[in-house]
Amino acid sequence: EGLPFENTTTKEEFLAATLDVWEMRPESARRIGHPAPFPVELPERLIHLYTYLNDVILDPFVGSGTTAVAAVRTGRHYVGYDTDANYVALAEARVAEERSGFDTDGNSP
Repeated sequence: EGLPFENTTTKEEFLAATLDVWEMRPESARRIGHPAPFPVELPERLIHLYTYLNDVILDPFVGSGTTAVAAVRTGRHYVGYDTDANYVALAEARVAEERSGFDTDGNSP
């Protein structure tokens, strides 16, 4: 039986997303504060396609927290860890910013 799940992707959305090449704008390493950033859109799409609402996303290399931010945006829970305490702090700040709906300057994203 297992736990109940709620699919957030239709069959048509899944097929459209998996039969083509994705194009998205790169993320700025300087703006994010991490040497290897990627756009939130990338894990957001993957999480939306391959998980259910309220699932738990594991990110064993949390870095700047991009995947954790994507999990929050898509209604999933997350667990993230990293060997670098500075990146863990960066990830925590980005998730807090996402949850608050404002950036560190008080502007809406």
